[in-house]
Amino acid sequence: MVRRSVPARREERRVSPIRRLWDLFDLRSDLDEIFDELLEAPFFSTPSWFGNFPAVDVAETENEVIVKAEIPGIDPKNLEVHVTEDSLDIKGEVKDEWEERDVGYCRRERYCGTFERTIALPAKVKQDEVKAQYKDGILTITLPKVEPSKPKARKVEIEVA
Repeated sequence: MVRRSVPARREERRVSPIRRLWDLFDLRSDLDEIFDELLEAPFFSTPSWFGNFPAVDVAETENEVIVKAEIPGIDPKNLEVHVTEDSLDIKGEVKDEWEERDVGYCRRERYCGTFERTIALPAKVKQDEVKAQYKDGILTITLPKVEPSKPKARKVEIEVA
């Protein structure tokens, strides 16, 4: 059976080079759209893969910097916090609850594995006075600021040569 949509005779026509170029632009646009949709899928949007897990809020008061990190479902024993005078490092591991079971996933969106996030602090802090608390999936880190040093002025004697 021959389909009616197939032309019986093929006409030969020339396509201008400009038209071919526009077709390439259209193809590129279509491919960009496909990849944009692909990257929006949950498989690619796990925050840790792009370096922003855990999600954090950084606030600053007159005397301290407060960092709140959203890390639900983690045992605080699996968290580490390291601080320098101008940065904060949060490391941890979210363990898979079902690692011993023979489970075939239909869909998996929850993150499991290790993570590390370094946050630049807006002010220098006193490393020895930092406090961290974990409650209801939120890690709150309070970092007292270093008191700004007051510029000292000193008179310089001028020698006559």
